[in-house]
Amino acid sequence: MRIVIFLFLFQLFFSCSKKREESAIPFSEASYKVKVTMNWVSPQLGVPAGAHVTTLTGMIHNKDTFLWMPGRLATAGLEDVAEIGNNIKINKELDDILLKNKALSKFSISPPPVTGTVEMNLNFNTNYSHISFASMIAPSPDWFMGIHDFNLLKDKIWINDTTVNLAVYDAGTEEGDVFNYNNPETIPHQIISILTPVNASALANGNTSVSPIGFIRFIKN
Repeated sequence: MRIVIFLFLFQLFFSCSKKREESAIPFSEASYKVKVTMNWVSPQLGVPAGAHVTTLTGMIHNKDTFLWMPGRLATAGLEDVAEIGNNIKINKELDDILLKNKALSKFSISPPPVTGTVEMNLNFNTNYSHISFASMIAPSPDWFMGIHDFNLLKDKIWINDTTVNLAVYDAGTEEGDVFNYNNPETIPHQIISILTPVNASALANGNTSVSPIGFIRFIKN
């Protein structure tokens, strides 16, 4: 009986090990040209005087961490980005993630004009294939644009060329539906959510939805 159990356990272990080997992704690196293009224009969106976005602050990371996520509360760092465009606290949060080896690198991309494009080369590898960033749209209460946990590996293969729309989100930390900076704090803070005409009529500009404010394109070098 003991021999039968031993043989069963050995076969189970061998089978599991084989599946792990088959599912493992061979290590590789990939460099991407990242192009961020803004399309903050009327009548698709409301455009206030002095409209601009702030530095795009983010990281290249693995699947076990995140910078921000819809349905969760904003960190102190994201709150500062969304409300005043300050990235000091979020950079500290990024440093903490780097120390835990959950991110490969952090980055800052210069803000593009509201109808312009900026580009930057970023490096990834199979252990760190995700990208996240945030940038305030200003002036606004606590609205920001960005992407979260976007994976450039699909079915173990690096994506060659892809474009992702840049939606606008509510950080859930400040009240207001006007284009300014001075608004009362939301108490208690609410979860991060995508903006709709219900909570951002000024940005929706009479449309039935809040259009993407731009897009980001990843081109494998």
